[in-house]
Amino acid sequence: MIFEEKQVSPEVLFSGAVEVGNYVVISSLKIAPAVIRFNGREVTVPEFITPETKLYCIKKDKKNCELLFDNCLFEMPIAPFKKNKKVSFSTSFLNEYLNKHFVPQFKYLTGNDDLEIKCNLLSKKEVFDEEKKLDWFKEPKHKIAMYKKYSDWWWLSDEWRDCAGEASSADFCLVSNNGFANYIGASYASIYVRPRFVIGAKA
Repeated sequence: MIFEEKQVSPEVLFSGAVEVGNYVVISSLKIAPAVIRFNGREVTVPEFITPETKLYCIKKDKKNCELLFDNCLFEMPIAPFKKNKKVSFSTSFLNEYLNKHFVPQFKYLTGNDDLEIKCNLLSKKEVFDEEKKLDWFKEPKHKIAMYKKYSDWWWLSDEWRDCAGEASSADFCLVSNNGFANYIGASYASIYVRPRFVIGAKA
C-alpha cells in the first residue's frame, strides 16, 4: 500500500479531518532541561535541540488518531538506573518523561484544549509483525529514522524475549539504523527516541 503524503496545517492534523499520510513540518525545537523525581530519585535531563522533522498521521480510527515523528528526536535510556530490576515501558522513566515533560512542549500545535494527548513508543508487533503491523510500516522505508544527517537506532516499547518467549526487562527491543529488529539493555543511553502521539477527545 502506497500512502499519499500531503502537508496540512496543524489544525487539520489534530482534527477529525486528518488522513493517514497527512503531515506537518515541525521546526527545530528546544526542549528545556528538567529535574524529574522518579522512584525516589532525582534524574537530571539535559536540554535537547530536536532536528526539523515531519509529524505524520500513521493511523486513524473512530476514537483516536496516531501521529509519529519521521525522525528520531533525542537519545535517552528507557530505564537509566534499573539495570537489574524489572521494568516495563509503562512504568519506565522514559514514559514518565515523555508524558510529563515532552508532551507539554507540543501543546501549542493543537490549538484545542479539549484534546487529550498521550505519548508512547511503537511496539515490535506494530512495526514488524506481518499480520499485526500498522499499514504504515508495510513500506520498509518507514522503519528508517534519521537523527540529523544519519539513520540511527530507535527504541520500541517491548521487553526483549528469548527463543523460549521469556521476557527480559533488562533488555528492550529497538529498530536498527537499517530498519531491522534488534535489542539492547534498557539502561543504554545512546539509543534514540521516536515518539508517537495518540490524540483523542477528553472523556
